[in-house]
Amino acid sequence: MIGVRPFRDVKLQWLQQLSCEKDLSDSARSMALYIVTTHLNGHTEKAWPSYQTIADATGKSVKTIQRAVRELEVKGWFEVQRGNGVGHNTEYRPSAASILRASDAREKTDKIVTLYPDKGGQNRPARRSDVSSEGGQICPPNPEKEKINIPNPREDAPPRVETRLAVPLVFVAETKIGQVEQWRTWLYRQGFPSLEALDTRMLRGGKLGYVLPGYWPPDEASSRERESCAFFSRRREHIAAEQIRPRLVHTSRLSTYA
Repeated sequence: MIGVRPFRDVKLQWLQQLSCEKDLSDSARSMALYIVTTHLNGHTEKAWPSYQTIADATGKSVKTIQRAVRELEVKGWFEVQRGNGVGHNTEYRPSAASILRASDAREKTDKIVTLYPDKGGQNRPARRSDVSSEGGQICPPNPEKEKINIPNPREDAPPRVETRLAVPLVFVAETKIGQVEQWRTWLYRQGFPSLEALDTRMLRGGKLGYVLPGYWPPDEASSRERESCAFFSRRREHIAAEQIRPRLVHTSRLSTYA
């Protein structure tokens, strides 16, 4: 056993084991799946959704969610640190024991089964077909089939046009300091300007905040990271174009008067 891996490396194994856990109620299982797939931060391995947020997303009552939290805590799936309800939601984190089980499962799946006789594993039989000395059966040529030339419709098809997928955006209030700071750090590491320079700030429901491609920055080398980079690249290109446009208009007017 190599020890505990980061949760983002064993997330698939953790979810597989959770889905096969017979002792969990459906409410606890659906709640755990929702937290891990929607709210869990890949760097801190923590999540802070409120009871009401989970209840609205899973279609359960708040009391059912509270019972599910206790069940997941007692059965060793989550470490739960309860908040005071005033700006501090309950904190959820996959337990060390559950991550260790997932790490063991990941280690087993990473092992390669060889196909060589001296190293174990299954090997194909050495026997060959009697029809050919090189193994396998050779069919005689069929002139009738060779005359038939069926065109491949893909050869005449127009080239594929790559479309941009829409990135789902969320609103992160300025009061969510931890989330906003992590996004600032992520942008800096990726070589992007600040949130303000990218013009992502807006007022929504009387609250100031930012429109972002997620509540938390994405994990490295994930599909969300590529989508987030594409979103901010388009924002940067749009802002650059907006800055160039007034200068072009001004230059055009000067050439008209000249």
